Amino acid sequence: MDQDERAKRKAAMEQLVAQADAGLPAQPSAPEEPEDKSERQKSGKKKKSVLRRLFSILGWVLIVLLVVLLAGFVYQAVGEQNDRATYTAPGTLVNVEGHRMHVYKEDKPGKSISEPTVVLISGWGTASPYADFSPMYALLREQASFAVVERFGYGYSDVTDEKRNIDRITEELREALIQAEVKPPYVLTAHSLGSLEAIRFAQRYPDEVAGIVTIDSGSPEFYLTFPERNMQLQRIAIKSGIVRALYHVNGFAEYLNGQRNGLRLLSPEMKEQDRLATLLVAINDNVTDEIRNVHVNARKVIDDKTQLDIPLTQLVADRFGEVTEDWLDTQRKFGESWSTQSQTTVVQNSAHSIHAYDPQAVADAALELMGPAR
Repeated sequence: MDQDERAKRKAAMEQLVAQADAGLPAQPSAPEEPEDKSERQKSGKKKKSVLRRLFSILGWVLIVLLVVLLAGFVYQAVGEQNDRATYTAPGTLVNVEGHRMHVYKEDKPGKSISEPTVVLISGWGTASPYADFSPMYALLREQASFAVVERFGYGYSDVTDEKRNIDRITEELREALIQAEVKPPYVLTAHSLGSLEAIRFAQRYPDEVAGIVTIDSGSPEFYLTFPERNMQLQRIAIKSGIVRALYHVNGFAEYLNGQRNGLRLLSPEMKEQDRLATLLVAINDNVTDEIRNVHVNARKVIDDKTQLDIPLTQLVADRFGEVTEDWLDTQRKFGESWSTQSQTTVVQNSAHSIHAYDPQAVADAALELMGPAR
């Protein structure tokens, strides 16, 4: 060992001794290459093991979800089969273009030929119009003849392959009334989007319409900009049995029908019919096609716009004090621009489905348009 090497070692030793005396940790020497490589290999193996475990867990979760989903579809299918045995139409199933359409009607004793019939037209997506309008039946009975025509895809009516354009819908409504021997004139009493159908019917068959009542409806101009709705999640929730299972949870039906007063005015029998309709027919192809065509249908009605020489009464929900003056002004303009005889009435303590909160207000509005013949 030469002198320079001995000097370097002596200096290094003195530095270690000095650090020890000062209480400083000794500087770690660099790990040998073989040890470093081994550590990296161990770390890599740990990461791969964690990933394998994670993928395994995710795989099992996916399998469980698929099994649950499959069980849900089977649960729904079996439930549908059982429900259809008790889901029988209370009215008449008439033939319209080769499909069955349900018409529920009650005739007033001693009704004259010239006396109008109240025709109740549901809003979009109402699974069972028959059950939905039922709070009004006792109020109209003995006062006027009335009928509920369930569009294709609703209630007890069939689903059709025909596109849901507004002229097709009004033709089907008229044909169903003819087949069920419900003769004009009519007081068309329409909820929500059903007003588009009522106005188009009046445009095409003005001599058959004695008056129109809209139940918290927008104007055709309003529906021209109505936001599109994707109902696939709701449809999956029904078909996968989720909604059917949730009906067993206390308060679910009331929550689901919050805008319909929690179905408080429906009898137990009508609540059951509404539940069955929701599970059997809600959000089908006809219903979704209606909302997809809302802008085209509104445009069709607007393109043929003239002031109707037919009385028009607009019932507007006060939404429990939250209705705005702007909306009321829009409603007044709606009536004035579409009818030579319009009036707007705000119904207190009600939400969108006014007939579910104050059926008397709706019945009174329809009866008022019956004229002196009543």
